[in-house]
Amino acid sequence: MDAWIIFLASWFAVVGVIYLINKKAVRYFIAIYWKSEKPVVYVEKFTKKFSFVPRRLYLIVVVVLFLLPVFLVIPFIRPTGEILLLQGFIQILVGGTINALQYLISGASVEAAAARSAGVMPIIPGLTLPWDQLPYIAVAIVVGVVAHELMHGYAALRYGIPIRAVGVFSLFYFLSGAFVEPEEEKFKKATTEAKVAVLASGVAINVVIAIVAMLIGLAGAWAGLQGAVLGTSAYGLSPGDRVVAISGCGLDERVYSPDDFIDKVNIIAGLGPLMGISTNATCRPGDKVVITAMRGLERFSVEVDYTTFITTPRILWLYTDGSLYRSGVREGDVVKKVVGCGVDQEVTSSGQLLEILQQIRRNCGSGEVVKFVVDRGGETLVINVTLIEKDGRVYFGLGPGSLPIYGVHEGHVTRQELYNTDFTRLIFWLVVINYGLAVINALPIYPLDGGQLFATLLQRRLGEKRGRAVINLVTWALVFMLSFNIALGLLGEQYRIFQALR
Repeated sequence: MDAWIIFLASWFAVVGVIYLINKKAVRYFIAIYWKSEKPVVYVEKFTKKFSFVPRRLYLIVVVVLFLLPVFLVIPFIRPTGEILLLQGFIQILVGGTINALQYLISGASVEAAAARSAGVMPIIPGLTLPWDQLPYIAVAIVVGVVAHELMHGYAALRYGIPIRAVGVFSLFYFLSGAFVEPEEEKFKKATTEAKVAVLASGVAINVVIAIVAMLIGLAGAWAGLQGAVLGTSAYGLSPGDRVVAISGCGLDERVYSPDDFIDKVNIIAGLGPLMGISTNATCRPGDKVVITAMRGLERFSVEVDYTTFITTPRILWLYTDGSLYRSGVREGDVVKKVVGCGVDQEVTSSGQLLEILQQIRRNCGSGEVVKFVVDRGGETLVINVTLIEKDGRVYFGLGPGSLPIYGVHEGHVTRQELYNTDFTRLIFWLVVINYGLAVINALPIYPLDGGQLFATLLQRRLGEKRGRAVINLVTWALVFMLSFNIALGLLGEQYRIFQALR
């Protein structure tokens, strides 16, 4: 409730200031709407400057970029240079809706169904994400929206369609944007090529900005502008220092974010396999780890013992059908020693325990017995664990989080005390906002850009009446899917993922 009060109070404060400046720009104190002919001259100047671009080439490029995120693939470039290709948003939306509905019908919880949905989440400062992200979001929205409308205006003028005005609007922050207003009669009489170019241009530039932002992020990562910023003193570092690299025990890696730092120290701790990470590190007594950090523009290194990152070999939870649980090992047990299958070792860390279990899996099979010495509430117990197999392999019943993760369950620094750099946050929101604008506007929902574009093509092919009927049907189907996924995400509290952004 407090978040809603702060959200509404901030909105009415902003609207109040705008009302004092220009009463006509405020509508009933719930919306901001302003347009003017004055900015048109700047769009005209921009168009003249770039009028050398051939119209046919321009049309081909913007159509490809328009189709890319919704109907083809959504490319993501990681700071490491790795390129990920996600399927187009239409497939994600339709598939997520079907999966979520099937889960709900089968009696699953809202949270379980939400995990299977398309993951659509409105960006609402103070509600679905922290207020401290607002400055970066604001910059990203201004860049994305201004560029979007500028390219609409550019395409209109290139095809001889005059612009009457430029404006902005907002309804409680999250329904916000800008627009260019072409002469309606000229636009209606324009060729199909002209209409497609005008309608596709805004989406195209948002895709370009997202990709360019990721490339800038890649360059910034190599320049040391990304990393994990400490919010507390640790490892001989001070609050505000940012970790940009870590090496030791055979590992030599750059650090790009707090989560990246957590992953890499857990690799050193020997917990990589439990977290689904294939990169390996092998630490031995006496090994040192070098942390490279930056303080402003100063780059320096500190050396710590690898044991800094180990965690207690405590069992946090187990699958009930695995060897450990069936033999009597329980949550809270601290494993002190393991004997059997060629192993006879004292256990001092969760990483060491995981290494021992992997060794047992390689050497032993179903039916063999391994002795586990555990501490349960101060009492020492000896548990004979009979190994069972699943899918042809020894199955202990461990999963992600079964053993303490450094920075999550234990450690000198927790994930909550690590922050992204300002550069990383800005790049992140430039990508998210511009891809979001591109995806939403490209969907065939009337009267969005995609809806108008497909209505134009359908009416040319099927006639005005049939074309209108088809686009209306598609519009309502997609609106239902979006609304369903958003509602499910809010009820299932998926927004907590965004609230954890730091």
